[in-house]
Amino acid sequence: MCRSGSLHTLWIMPLNLVSTGLRLWWMAGAVVTVAGLWLWWAAPWADGNDRWKLVAGQSSVTYGRVIATGERDAWAFGWDILGIAAWVPVADGPHRPTAFHWDGDRWTKSDFPVERGDVGPVAASGPSNVWALAGGSVLRWDGRAWTIVREALDTAWTLAVIGEDVWIFGDHEAWHYDGSTWSESGVSFRTLRVSARSASDIWAVDVDGPFVHHFDGRAWTRVDLSAHLPKAPPPADDVPPGPLSPRLSAITADPSGIWITGEIGMSSFLLSQTGSGWHSEDTSAKAGRMGRDLPPVPDSRGGHWFLGSTDVNGSDSALAHRDPSGRWTRVPAGGELTSLSAVSGGPLLATGVIGKASGVFRNLP
Repeated sequence: MCRSGSLHTLWIMPLNLVSTGLRLWWMAGAVVTVAGLWLWWAAPWADGNDRWKLVAGQSSVTYGRVIATGERDAWAFGWDILGIAAWVPVADGPHRPTAFHWDGDRWTKSDFPVERGDVGPVAASGPSNVWALAGGSVLRWDGRAWTIVREALDTAWTLAVIGEDVWIFGDHEAWHYDGSTWSESGVSFRTLRVSARSASDIWAVDVDGPFVHHFDGRAWTRVDLSAHLPKAPPPADDVPPGPLSPRLSAITADPSGIWITGEIGMSSFLLSQTGSGWHSEDTSAKAGRMGRDLPPVPDSRGGHWFLGSTDVNGSDSALAHRDPSGRWTRVPAGGELTSLSAVSGGPLLATGVIGKASGVFRNLP
């Protein structure tokens, strides 16, 4: 009996040691897990990272747009999902547009006169003249409040603001506001994007082909860009997820020239006119895929910023810069950015998500 008891004791002791070891291992793992979660929660990228700082933590603008309207003035637009769709991940809408204003010190929510729909293109000529297309209406901020200027423009797709002059474009239609009255006219094209340097120097990208249209204050002239575009996608292992023929996506007209981005296959390209003639360059290796269809952002020094990427799908964002001499630099953003704007003489602003932070970010020098 004694031996049997001793044998039993000998078996129990190792089991107790094993059990104690397992408890110690579990406790150590729990400590490591808690420490890891604490570090994750307190990490610098909770507010961005070493390149982008969260300045407005508003999740509704994560996939919206931001526009700088002055050295110390900017707007961010987005939407909230209403009703039961807010609790169903695969549902989409209905939406309530949201708007947030930066006065140079802080971001505050602004009352928006449209209760349903998305915020479309926005444009401004200054802090007291901001225009937006939202919910089938044309809205204007006059420095004090948002008002509905025109309603029932469901076919309006894009707009340009030049001082008090405002142009709105859609499906073979154009609406012009000269500061006091509206006029409507037909155009021979469907407008995808538009940019203007003056009331007599407006450029529009065509939806249906490799064309850009120029308005000189009197009439529109079509410019065929097909001779300057890539003819076929670069070789790839798989069928490209992008267009098999060149597609123009965004345009910026500024004092340095005309700048148009485009895509073919998994590659992006840039068309420019800085003097006589048009020039084309493949930007895939320089900026990555630019799949957000965002216009080039002038840097106030003759160069431009682009929202590029580090992966072929264009989801891992990178900030790409082209200086006036044509030299490119690209820096990973460390997250997914969805829009980009530049404060004149100041930093870049972007919407998106970095780590667990989402909203409006400011680029750090």
